[in-house]
Amino acid sequence: MKPSVSTLTANSTKQKELVISEPVPDGAGGELRSGALKLPSILMQGITHIAPAVGIVLTIQLISSLAGVTAPLAYLIAFAIVLTLGISLTQLAKHLASAGGYYTYVSRTVSPGAGFITAWLYFLYDPTAAAINLAFMGFFFESTMKAEYGIFFPWWCFFLLGVLLITLLVHFGVEISAGTMVLLGIAEIAIVVGLSVTGLLRPGDGGVNLSSYNPANAPSANGLYLGVVFSIFAFSGFESVAPLAEESEDPRRNLPRGIIGSILSMGAFYLFCSWAILVGWGTQDLDSLIKSVENPTFRLGKALWGSGWILLFVAVVNSILAVSIASTNAATRVFFAMGRAGSLPRALARVHSRYRTPTNAVWLQTFLTLGIGLGLGFWIGPDQEFYLMGVAVTLGLIFIYSAGNVGVYLYYRSEREDEFNPWFHLIFPLLSTGALIWVGYKSVVPLPPPPVGYAPILAGAWFLVGVVVWILKRTRFNGSEGQLGPQGER
Repeated sequence: MKPSVSTLTANSTKQKELVISEPVPDGAGGELRSGALKLPSILMQGITHIAPAVGIVLTIQLISSLAGVTAPLAYLIAFAIVLTLGISLTQLAKHLASAGGYYTYVSRTVSPGAGFITAWLYFLYDPTAAAINLAFMGFFFESTMKAEYGIFFPWWCFFLLGVLLITLLVHFGVEISAGTMVLLGIAEIAIVVGLSVTGLLRPGDGGVNLSSYNPANAPSANGLYLGVVFSIFAFSGFESVAPLAEESEDPRRNLPRGIIGSILSMGAFYLFCSWAILVGWGTQDLDSLIKSVENPTFRLGKALWGSGWILLFVAVVNSILAVSIASTNAATRVFFAMGRAGSLPRALARVHSRYRTPTNAVWLQTFLTLGIGLGLGFWIGPDQEFYLMGVAVTLGLIFIYSAGNVGVYLYYRSEREDEFNPWFHLIFPLLSTGALIWVGYKSVVPLPPPPVGYAPILAGAWFLVGVVVWILKRTRFNGSEGQLGPQGER
C-alpha cells in the first residue's frame, strides 16, 4: 500500500481545512490531473448536468398543467428551495474537497456506514443517468425523425453512437470532455433563450405581461404547490460539481462558486424562459398549451421560426449529450474515490498514465450504461425507462441530499463550532430537507401506473440491498467502520 498524498491547510492545529485524497492502492496508477479544470468548466459541469434545454422543453407543459399561468412562479419558489440546498452543500465542499462528493461528505461527517448507503443510492443516479438519457435521446430522435420527415432510425443505433462518443470524450481527458460540455451547454442555452426572446417580441393572446408572477392567478393553491414540487428536480445536477474537486483549480474557492453559480444561472434561465415561452404562446390561451399533443415548445418554435424549429430539436439532443457527459464524469470520479478507499474493488482507483483519467472506472461506467440502457430499453421501452428511473432517482436523491444536510449540521456543531451559522448550518438544511420529503411523497402518492409505479419498490429494494452489503463488509472487517470509509479524510 502506498501512502496517500493529501493536501492539508490548517486554520488551527485541530482542524483540517482541505482534504484531497484517500489511500492509494499499489499499482493504482497515481492521481487524477490536479488543477485541470478552471472555473468556467466547473460551472458548466453543474449547468449541463441540470440540462437546461431538457428542463424547459420537457417540463413546461407539466408545470403549466398544475400551476397554470403561474408556472414561472413555481420555478421561482423551487429555485429558492434549491438555493438553500446548494448553500448547504458548499459548506462541506469548501472544507472537504474530494472526488467522492457526497460519499466523502457523509462518511466524514455522519459515519462511514451512512456514507456507504449514500453512495449506494447515488448509484441509482449518475451511474444510470447516461443510460436513461441516451436511451430517451434515441427514442426522441427516432420518433421526431419519423413524424417530421418519414425517416426511421432505430433508437438503439443512436444510443450506441452516443455511448461511443461519451466514452471516448471521458477517457481521453477531463479537459476534453469539459470543453465539449462548455460548447454544448452554450449552444442549448442560446437556442432556448433565442426562442424566448422571439416569444416576447411576438407575443400571443394576452401580450407581454407579468401575470405569471402573481400568485393570485394560480388555478389553486394546491396546483401552485404541486408545480413547485415537480419543479425542484428540474434543478438537480448542481451537486455533480463536487466529484471533480481533485481535478479543479483551487477547489476550496471554485467548487462553492460552481455550485452556487450553476443554481443562480439556471434559476435565471428557468424564470426568464418559462415566462417568455408562455407569453409567446399566449397567457390567455394556456389551455391549448396544456392539451397540446405535440410538444408545445416545438409547436411554438414552428409558429415563430418556421423550419428553424429544428434548432430546438438540436438543443434537446445537445442537452442530453451534455448531461450524459457530466453524469459520466461525476460517476467515474465517485467510483474512483470508493475504489481508492476500499469500499469498492481497488482496481477502480487505477488512473491512466497519460490522460490521468480513472480508466477502469470509465470502462465500468460504459458497461453499466450499455447494460442499463439497452436492457431496460428493450424490456419496457426507452421512454418508460426514462420515467421509471427518473422517479427512482428522485427518491434516491432525497436521501442523498438529506444525508448531506445532516452532515452539515453535525460537522459545524462538532468540528467547526466557531464557524457555526444558524441560517447556513441549521435553518437552510431543515427547510430544504422538509421540502425534499414532500417531493418524495408527492412523487409516489398516488402511485403512477406501471411500470413507473414500480419505482418506489426499485428504490426501496436497492436501499435494502445496500444495507445488507454494508453489514457483510462490516462483518469482514470485524465490525470496524474505520477501515471502510475514506480513511485519508478522517
